[in-house]
Amino acid sequence: QQKKLAEMLTEITKAQLICWRLGNLMNVGKATPAQISLAKRNSVEMAINVAREARQMHGGMGITGEYPMMRHMMNLESVVTYEGTHDIHLLILGMEITGENAFT
Repeated sequence: QQKKLAEMLTEITKAQLICWRLGNLMNVGKATPAQISLAKRNSVEMAINVAREARQMHGGMGITGEYPMMRHMMNLESVVTYEGTHDIHLLILGMEITGENAFT
């Protein structure tokens, strides 16, 4: 279990660093839509994976109301959809990388 917790902490810290960098760019007016998409997509995906792993670590109790993991997982499923799905953010990132508009 400690290995799983260490992996979860590592992923959370990486997402925090991306968000910290994005915040700094936003403060000076230099954040791009692609950077925002990257941060949102990465952070939500990481949070879902961490919540899923935490639920699994609790076994059958992880789906009960006694622990908060299932509530967090349900909340995160809604976060995937608003402000653009993973696929939309990937299209934005792809356009940034290639210069080709993938939306047409």
